[in-house]
Formats: sequence, C-alpha cells, structure tokens
Amino acid sequence: MRASTGKRVAFARSPADTGRVSPVVEWAIATALLPASWYAAIGGWRAARWVAEQRRKAMAPAPVPVQLDRLAADLRRLRAKLEDIETRTDLYAKNHKVQAVRGAYLDALTAACRRLDVAPPPAGRAPLAEIYRVEEALRQRGLEVRETAAQ
Repeated sequence: MRASTGKRVAFARSPADTGRVSPVVEWAIATALLPASWYAAIGGWRAARWVAEQRRKAMAPAPVPVQLDRLAADLRRLRAKLEDIETRTDLYAKNHKVQAVRGAYLDALTAACRRLDVAPPPAGRAPLAEIYRVEEALRQRGLEVRETAAQ
C-alpha cells in the first residue's frame, strides 16, 4: 500500500462566496420561518377539511319528508316517554335520559313545525315556554302532541 502524500484533490468549481452572515440574522430567520411553516401546515389542513366538508354537503341527498301521521305518532310517543321519565324517581342517570328524550322530542317538534309552517323552537336547549308555544301552534294547525301514546 502506498502512503498518502498529503496532496488534496482539486475540485473543478470553487466554493460559493456567500459572505459572512451574522448569527443574529440567522437566528431571526430561523425563528420566523419555523412558526410560519407550522401555521402554513395547519392552514392547509383546515382548508382541506373545509373543502371535503363542502363536497360532502353538496353530495348529500335531500332528506325524505316523513309522513305527517308518522310524525304525529312519534311526537305523542316521545312526549309520553318524556313525561314518564321526568316523573320517575327510581332512574339511574335520570338527567341524561331526560336530556336525550327531550332532544329527540325537540327534533320531532322541529320537523313537524317545518311541515306545518310553524316557527320551530330554538336549536339546542329550548326553554319550556318555547316548547309549550310550539305545541299550542301545532295544536291550532290540527296536530295534537299531548295525547297519551298507545303502549
């Protein structure tokens, strides 16, 4: 084996002369680019989700209207179930059950209001006064919701 003679290999190009960049400037650039890249990535992710949601909404079929007889039966059944749950004292997690049945009842009330051109109760937690107002307006349109459901 031959020993190295200590000569360097000459490259065809000379190294680029970038000048001396201050470490403070390098730090400022790195500090500004890192959060900016994260914000850009988060913004891109949110934009992609928004576009996907808009496509999904555009492709969703229109809901099939429920027959008024079926809607009236559902309202009576849910109203009777709600009254039963509210008056019982032996239920475990009673508040959760009341909220679930009341939410289903409000959904059915809203569907009936749309069918009969009545102002629906506000979305979310509707006060009892609003529920009573809607029930009365539906009653005036010929839909009784407080009858006892057939068990």
